[in-house]
Amino acid sequence: MSKELARLAAEQEALRNELRKMADQMGEGEGEGEGEGGTGEGLRKLQELMEENEKDLVNKNITRETLKRQQEIMSKLLQSEKAEREREYDEKRESQEAQDQNSVDPAELFDNNNVNGKEIELLKTVPPTLEPFYKKKVNDYFNGFD
Repeated sequence: MSKELARLAAEQEALRNELRKMADQMGEGEGEGEGEGGTGEGLRKLQELMEENEKDLVNKNITRETLKRQQEIMSKLLQSEKAEREREYDEKRESQEAQDQNSVDPAELFDNNNVNGKEIELLKTVPPTLEPFYKKKVNDYFNGFD
């Protein structure tokens, strides 16, 4: 039993040392931590919990509190792993080159306006075969657009 507890304490210490290295690396690159189980300060809290568990294992003092602490450590490590995985797959914004757009020549727009004007002018011409009453109605109608 004591051999097993010594092995567990050694594993816990190795894990804690790796966690410390990881926290130091993240502390250099990112500044402040992201909270519990994330980077920086959250990893330092995990180290403290692991150190307490190591002491309990070495002293052969395993209680419910030790087991509860171990569960908390496991859940925070899983959260940290998930956050790290999401950071790796996070889609970054990428720049894109401007695309050429077909610009419209203003002269073409004015040509279209002239065509429309000519069509309206053509419609305004009153056929000579209309009676004077209808000619007046057609002229009144087209004068309403001006």
